[in-house]
Parts: sequence; structure tokens; C-alpha cells
Amino acid sequence: MSNYIPLTGETVFNKVGTPDNFKGQNKYTLTIALDKDGKKLAEKNGLATKEYEGKTQLTSKRKVDFGQPKVYNSDKEEVDATHLSLFGDKVTMLVKKGKEPYDNYTYLERIRVEEKADGVSDYDPAEF
Repeated sequence: MSNYIPLTGETVFNKVGTPDNFKGQNKYTLTIALDKDGKKLAEKNGLATKEYEGKTQLTSKRKVDFGQPKVYNSDKEEVDATHLSLFGDKVTMLVKKGKEPYDNYTYLERIRVEEKADGVSDYDPAEF
């Protein structure tokens, strides 16, 4: 587990329940606005981040071929991916750093929802 990095922050963009299709490729994607500790860890590891509205964001992806990343609740019990809200949840995502020359990108392994966003219940795709 030593080559995994735990990044903490708030969910900004969640495509873990259903994969994101970008330029013909399907991938599970999670973007979080890093908190202070997450930002330090990302900088220390030389990870690619972007600034948006004064917040440092990091996007991690996972190929559909590897299966959906596991999602856990704050009690560390595995739950369905719908437990992760579309945005606003405080999470810890466990990522793996890419290999050279892609070592500033991350691959999504697991997600733990530390705290649900206020007023948000589990995501139900049937609502759209």
C-alpha cells in the first residue's frame, strides 16, 4: 500500500456511478477540491492540479476495464457508489501515481465518504 496516496477534500465532479465518456473513452472520474492537507500531499508528490475559483482541484480516473472503484462510508463499510453525492461530500480518495512520463497523474483506487454534504441524500440516477 506504500505507493498509494490518500488525498482529502470535497467532491466537485463525480462520475463514479456511471463512467464519463470523453473523446470516445469511458472512465470513472472523481474531481475533488483539495483541503489543506490534500493540497500539501499533492504538491509533495508532484501531482497535476488545477485552480478553479480559488480552490485547488485534482481529478483522478480509472479505466472501466478495471471495474468501478470501491466506495466506503465513514464507518469504513463498503457501500454502493450511489452513496457518493454528485458534489459537496467530504472524501478521502486513495489514488495510485502513474508511471513515467505520466507520474503527475493519478489512478482512482478507492473512495471513503467522510461526511455527506448538507441536505444531500444518496444519488439516484433515476431522478434525471
